[in-house]
Amino acid sequence: MEPTSQASPRFFSGGPWRASLLVALLVAAVWAVCFRFPEVWGLTGIGEGNRPFLDLYGLLASGERAAAGMDAFQPNPLDPYNRPSLYTEWWLLTGAAGLERGDTLWLGAALVGLTLFAALAGVKPRTGREAIDAALVLLSPAVLMAVQRANNDLVVFVLMSVALVCFRGSRPVVSALGVVLLAAGAAMKYYPLAAVVVLLHARTRRELAAWFALYAFVLLLAWPALIKGLGSASRFSPTPEWLYAFGAPVLARDFHATHPAFWIVPSVLLFSWAIWKAFGDEPGARADAPARAQHREFIAGSALIAGCFFLGASYVYKLIFSVWLLPWLWRATIAPPLDRWRRITAWLLIAVLWTEGLFAVVINGVLSRFSSEGALGALYVGLIAEQVFTWAFIACLARWLFADFFQNLRRLSKPT
Repeated sequence: MEPTSQASPRFFSGGPWRASLLVALLVAAVWAVCFRFPEVWGLTGIGEGNRPFLDLYGLLASGERAAAGMDAFQPNPLDPYNRPSLYTEWWLLTGAAGLERGDTLWLGAALVGLTLFAALAGVKPRTGREAIDAALVLLSPAVLMAVQRANNDLVVFVLMSVALVCFRGSRPVVSALGVVLLAAGAAMKYYPLAAVVVLLHARTRRELAAWFALYAFVLLLAWPALIKGLGSASRFSPTPEWLYAFGAPVLARDFHATHPAFWIVPSVLLFSWAIWKAFGDEPGARADAPARAQHREFIAGSALIAGCFFLGASYVYKLIFSVWLLPWLWRATIAPPLDRWRRITAWLLIAVLWTEGLFAVVINGVLSRFSSEGALGALYVGLIAEQVFTWAFIACLARWLFADFFQNLRRLSKPT
């Protein structure tokens, strides 16, 4: 992912939208083929081919249960895995709106299509190389998992993509709408609270104070709807392991270690390294508005991915937010010592997105047919490789996050 200047040749002479259109057609076609031939989901280990949009189905089942006057925050017999609702009561409004489990297929297709549109409208690949990178991200097993399940992370992704677009403008009212949407995302699934670091990109201390006040006000209004979901999440949150699990605690689970120090100590070392590397960075020259927007969106994506990683174990579909990293990784102009870290971050992103899926295909499609021991050995190799790539990737993101944090503190602390 080399930086691309404004003068770089267009992928098509008609403008950057043509590159986006080509990527959209390719990605949509591959996604459709995967659903048409559900064996793909079994081969890659992503999900159950006979249950498309499983997470959306569970969401609608919770809404139905709430509409019937029952407690949606307890194990739900309408869901094939008896999953209760774990989040804000806002998600239960689907039942009040008349949406039922029978609406899963059309609603899932609409959500997936909206996700693809939001992704490409936000990153706008301009060249052939950028188009290939965008396709590699959107066709990765990690993103395919979010698509196959139609997880409600896709709703949060679309909502927060609109929020980040709002910050691109200079009108205070539009920026305020972006703050409201960021806070709404945090109320919907908790972990988007990490994106609060974007508020530090306010132009003045007065604007920063106003943004934080508005953000806190929205969360305060949402609080009554969060209480039951928080209680349910504390009791019923899943603890994934093996392939496609994501989060610092997975390091211990993958290798049968039960003591939390097994992942807490590496986390402390990672933070120490990131702070040490970032603290001495000199702020770069003031960039133009598009470059600032690309950096702000990179920081938002980095914060969500790193926040999910350290918050607890989840699944790799959280990497849907890595889409926001692309424009800055493509186009940032940085001095050579730091530019090396940009390149490393870009390559690690692709490795994290693809490693587990490729190992799953080899294990399920080849090795499991000949040797169960060979398949198990390959599984452990894949887990080790993914852990190395993921921790290195998160270290790079933390390094950029701390650098941004220190630079914003220095900027905002100066007299106006």
